[in-house]
Amino acid sequence: MLRHDPRFAAGLLLRLVAVLLLVPPVQAEGFTPFLRQGLAAPSLDPWTQWLSTGGDPLAFLYGPVMVAYHAPFVGLGMLADRAAGGGGALAQICFGLSLVLADLAMLVLLRRLHDGAADRVVAFYWLSPIVLVATYYFGEVDIVPTALVTASLLVLREGRPRAAGALLGAAIGANISALALLPFMAIFLWSHRRHRDTLAAFTIPCLALALALQAPLLLLSGGVQAMLLASAEVDSILGMTVPLAPGQTLHVMPFAYLLLLYGAWRVGRMSFDLLHAVLGAVYFVILLLTPASTGWYVWVLPFVVAYQTRAGARGVALATVFAIAFVLHRLLTEPGPALPLIGMAGPVPPWLPGTGPVAEHLAGLAYTATSAVGLVLAVTMLRHGLEENDFFRLSQRPLAIAIAGDSGTGKDTLALAIAGLFGGGAVTNLSGDDYHLFERHGRLWQSLTHLDPRANDLDGMARDAQSLLGWKPILCRHYDHATGLFTPRRRIKATDVVLVTGLHALYSPALRASLDLAIYLDMDDELRRFFKIRRDVRERGHPVERVLASLERRRPDYERFVQPQRAHADIVFALLPADRAGLADWATTGRIPLLLRVRLHDAVGHERVVRHLGAVCGAQVDVAVEAGGHGVELTIAGEDVSGEDLQVVVLKLFPMLSELLAWSPAWQPGLTGIMQLFVLMQLARHSPKRMQESRQ
Repeated sequence: MLRHDPRFAAGLLLRLVAVLLLVPPVQAEGFTPFLRQGLAAPSLDPWTQWLSTGGDPLAFLYGPVMVAYHAPFVGLGMLADRAAGGGGALAQICFGLSLVLADLAMLVLLRRLHDGAADRVVAFYWLSPIVLVATYYFGEVDIVPTALVTASLLVLREGRPRAAGALLGAAIGANISALALLPFMAIFLWSHRRHRDTLAAFTIPCLALALALQAPLLLLSGGVQAMLLASAEVDSILGMTVPLAPGQTLHVMPFAYLLLLYGAWRVGRMSFDLLHAVLGAVYFVILLLTPASTGWYVWVLPFVVAYQTRAGARGVALATVFAIAFVLHRLLTEPGPALPLIGMAGPVPPWLPGTGPVAEHLAGLAYTATSAVGLVLAVTMLRHGLEENDFFRLSQRPLAIAIAGDSGTGKDTLALAIAGLFGGGAVTNLSGDDYHLFERHGRLWQSLTHLDPRANDLDGMARDAQSLLGWKPILCRHYDHATGLFTPRRRIKATDVVLVTGLHALYSPALRASLDLAIYLDMDDELRRFFKIRRDVRERGHPVERVLASLERRRPDYERFVQPQRAHADIVFALLPADRAGLADWATTGRIPLLLRVRLHDAVGHERVVRHLGAVCGAQVDVAVEAGGHGVELTIAGEDVSGEDLQVVVLKLFPMLSELLAWSPAWQPGLTGIMQLFVLMQLARHSPKRMQESRQ
């Protein structure tokens, strides 16, 4: 808890003391007088009103959200000043308290955003010299729009795109600089097919709110237009240029921004951590290529904190050096606050002995150090984000999963369950049935069964799978089980996950070598016979005698061609009857109680899943370790397990998988949901190998 953390108490005490003792010039001469005048004589356009009375054009370069946020605090201070007969000191203090509240909100948001490193956030953010010096010593107010941006990222990660868009729109309404983030966040959503349908839900509220807040002022307010044109911030964005020829000038900062935008587009699917790194790099570009104001450095802080929570000691040291270099440069070059309570009515002068060559060299060296370390930090953040973004090598190729097994073992059911985890738009399903060589009434079916590889175009299936894994579309016909005929070929595009299912999904060595996860579905012989008869007779209308004859005819091919694929599987699921007496009558419509047997090729790491299945989900699990200790076999009674409990287990054990799954994964109850859990467990275990392969 924060209230028991001495670091939090120390940081809060520093902030409160600063608010009581320090009066930064930018607040005393600009922010607070602007708001006091607007409250004393309310106006829909306080900017024009301010200029009409001779106010400084640089006094308040922020949007209506900043007025709406700070005005109530200043208003309370004005009332307190009037009651106490003061000269405005309490209004100034209340303005400072509004920054403390926004600062506290930032801390809470960052702790939620990085819940696995909440304690470190207190050190990296709450005690950061950047936020303390920029916000309380120099009095900048950028903490408010920065908190809105952080809130937008948090709710976006939680799968609430409309709220995220509205919060970013509010940040733009506070400071139009936040608009620089919108294209990158839109690219992030577009790059994930599972998120693509939420792009409009994010951008429409964002743009609608931003336009509603800023457009009327930018178009109709002469005061806002004059203050923006007078702003050094606008000049600084376009100020660094490279003249190429008469009439041809390269604006360096917009050029670098567009390059970053193109790079983000080319990356493809961005993880949430990479999004943080890219957004941090955007602000670093602005800082390094413009004469940035002190407050702009606060914008980059949430992204530096995100990097520190994941980086090692070197990354933390690099961020610390950057913060120290920034503080030194600002203290050496900018006037500090007044301290009226101790008799210093004027600003504290910069910490430089005059304005001679020595002073200029010291200031230049401090700025050089800030820029150099900032550049290294930006590059390191991007590199770290790109390395982590290869978690499943989705930038290079889709995730490849294959499910093999005999007919009637539940391949389609499991495939639909897996697709529900990733989101339907993110999964391409390649069905082995579509690669039968003959239609149902073809003559060759009299001598071959579907289980015989010669009756299927397995080379074609492997080629199509490889094409999809190379992001190439394919043309594929579909085998219609209702008619026994093939449909015309249709174009199928690759998506984030390619799911290959069928009798021979693990038959091809080339295809097996490309898989991230190989699954085999098995079933108790009696149970398979029971389900096969019930399905083909009740659902497909086949005579019982024909089904029984088909079973006997298929058995040799099953044992010869399908069952051996079991040895190539990373995980084998087998359904067993909990009570064999219920299999006597295939015509029964009642539910057959089942058990799930799970065989893991590698026994490492299953213990935590078993513990949570029992403790959280209430499932009963028997564990049998195979000779040699390499494989493990689990027998699970868990038909009453809820999908919600399984989701809790996954979020607790494999939080990194949230980058891969849909906003709202469709968790199935019972044994199918337990299969989903073990599929994700295997993917999480395979990820380090895939990351290593992606770097080779």
